[in-house]
Amino acid sequence: MATELEELRDALLRAMLDSRGASHRVLNLLMRSSIAGAVDLWIRTAGISSTDSVDAREWVRVLSILRRNHPQELSDLKAIAAQHAAPLPSPTGTASGVTAGGPRSVAAGGDIGLAVTGDNARSTYVAGDHIDFRDSTFHDRVVGVQHNHYGTVPASAELRPVGDVGPREFGVRPTRPVPGLPDVPPYVPRDCDEDLRVQLAGNGLVLILGDPCVGKSYTAWHGVRSLEGHRLYAPDPGEDLRPLAATLQSNPGKYVVWLDELSGHLGAGRLDLRLLGRLSDLGAVVLATMSFADYYRRRKGASPGDQVVAAARTVELAREWTDAELARLAPLDDPRAYPAYMWSGREGVASYFAVGHHLYDEWRRVGTRLEHPRGQLLVRAAVDLARCGVTGAVPAGLLRRVQEQYRAEDRESFEDALAWATAPVFGVSGLLAAGEEDGTWRAYGALVAEALRSGDLEPVPDEVWWTLLDAAREPGAPLDFAAVLDAARNALHDRVEAGDTAVAVGFARRTEGDEREVWLRRGADAGDAWAAVELAEIRRDRGEESSALSYLERAAEAGSARAGARLGSLLRERAEHWLRTAAEAGEAAAAHELAQLVGSTPGRENEAMRWHLKAYARGEASAAVAIGRLLSAAGSEEEAEAWYRRAVDGGDAQGAYDLGAVLFHKGADHDTEAESLLHRAAMAGHVQAPTALGMLKERQGDTDAALALYGEGEERGDPAAEYFRAACSGEPLTSEWLQRAEEQGYYWAYKMRTAIERDSSARPDTVKE
Repeated sequence: MATELEELRDALLRAMLDSRGASHRVLNLLMRSSIAGAVDLWIRTAGISSTDSVDAREWVRVLSILRRNHPQELSDLKAIAAQHAAPLPSPTGTASGVTAGGPRSVAAGGDIGLAVTGDNARSTYVAGDHIDFRDSTFHDRVVGVQHNHYGTVPASAELRPVGDVGPREFGVRPTRPVPGLPDVPPYVPRDCDEDLRVQLAGNGLVLILGDPCVGKSYTAWHGVRSLEGHRLYAPDPGEDLRPLAATLQSNPGKYVVWLDELSGHLGAGRLDLRLLGRLSDLGAVVLATMSFADYYRRRKGASPGDQVVAAARTVELAREWTDAELARLAPLDDPRAYPAYMWSGREGVASYFAVGHHLYDEWRRVGTRLEHPRGQLLVRAAVDLARCGVTGAVPAGLLRRVQEQYRAEDRESFEDALAWATAPVFGVSGLLAAGEEDGTWRAYGALVAEALRSGDLEPVPDEVWWTLLDAAREPGAPLDFAAVLDAARNALHDRVEAGDTAVAVGFARRTEGDEREVWLRRGADAGDAWAAVELAEIRRDRGEESSALSYLERAAEAGSARAGARLGSLLRERAEHWLRTAAEAGEAAAAHELAQLVGSTPGRENEAMRWHLKAYARGEASAAVAIGRLLSAAGSEEEAEAWYRRAVDGGDAQGAYDLGAVLFHKGADHDTEAESLLHRAAMAGHVQAPTALGMLKERQGDTDAALALYGEGEERGDPAAEYFRAACSGEPLTSEWLQRAEEQGYYWAYKMRTAIERDSSARPDTVKE
């Protein structure tokens, strides 16, 4: 005897042979099941009335898998087979009939439309679906048709008052358990509730449309609660619904049939237009849910299930909650309500409660750290962005910059980490949710709320705060600088109050105006040199020099070269101010020092000359040397010589040296006076005078005297003396000498070293070369 699957196989092959449309429907169902080899089997056998033994067995294998793993597809295949079933054969011959030969008998002529059974001696019974053939004699072929009704008739106890049914029985998912609170948060009225109540007022099919985890089941439960006096029946997916009509007929009243995910209740033996009509006539409203994708696909189809979908009245439920819905959520007396109000985002409150805690657990589990180490850090970066006041999505590049502030992670590429973190989980969203602009991402809101609730995360690293504040100042940045700064102030407040210098300096580098000065003062008072210099600049610009000097001195004493430079510059300005004040009051020495100070600045030579002349006129003889040098630099050699002589007449050793040098360069005719002047300077302790005398003696041919004078110059610390002694004696040139002479300020050593660095072949063997 053929098995049920073999009979179904044969019926499908007949249907595929009879109708091209049926054949295509079979193909679509096989493709939808994704069973390996199923489509190839269809290609081999479509349009063939019989198959070889191999293909026949393969059909049974495929149908067996469908029965086990894809009951909906198998049910749809059965419906196709039933629509193309072979008609019953007509009886043949003229003398057909059944003769009743016993007391319990049935007699009929031709087709049996009504059978009379029972004991003829006593009574007669009429049966519509049962014939007793035990004492009958058959004169021709008899065709018996058996009608089987699968499933049990719903008991009246299963038809419960709608007020007795809880949301979990409607398929509402629980959220994270909180001691003392129900596992399902309080219902928040949705904008579509009134429309749903209107639709439920009439019988027939009402469909709530929406994506997964948008609150369809909870909205349906709340809508059903408004139907006073109704009783509810909620069949399991795939359950035969035909016996339900008999139950409702024998128990008159008002009913709601709840079909969560309508697709699981369509197909052979389930809801079709005829059964829907009978249920409506019996006072039932059928309430079901379906995704937008399934609804718009099926409403255009021609199958019995598709026709049911097309006949439905619909109510749409959006994923993202409206402002009005969120406003009803926020004030609920439930500690879970406000975090959901704050963090649910575009993914919606229902999704937040249903899968948010699962997403958090997926992120934080140990396995994730092992499998996606950088991905876990990337999600951490996105969560910390929200903790830092960045509530919107940011470009992936910024997420990467933030993630790199935690630690380097080479076991997973950034691209792989981002792909994992953005892949949908639980059919809702990735751990990172897409922003409105392409390439932007943010943490799924529930992750942030869960992180804040749990307190498991470490504080946001300082470098993350500074990275975000720096990024917020960049042109076109998607960040609100003020919001991030305010979050940073709050997060780091305790450390600031405890005197954490690094935090104060970090804020000082990224703020402006009065706030920046406050942070600088905190840093400077704690000993930070950079903050001290920056604060000193502000005080200096404001005219508060004493305060500026105080901060600079402390930083310079702590070893800050920058502070030392700023301090020297400020002291120079102060020195010039007070020297000018004294010089203008007639102080000769002040005028001379002021002239030297301003004379070192290019472009202020005339000002220096004016104050030198004033100093000389007030009796400062040494000013004559400075005047002579200014004139020499300007090319007025005769005038310069005259001022040098005035200095010599005033007993100035520097004047004697400068005049002797001038006469030396004039030639041997002036050697006598030059030697006298240089000797006078040497006797007065002038450092360079012995070397100059040595040069004069060497020119005169007195090498021994020259070497002795060069030696004296070396003892006094003249860097040129060693050079000329080496040149006079023919000693080799050494790198050590060049370095030492350059450090002591001898220009020609510097020039020789730079020439050698440009061309190593330029190094001479001896100084004289």
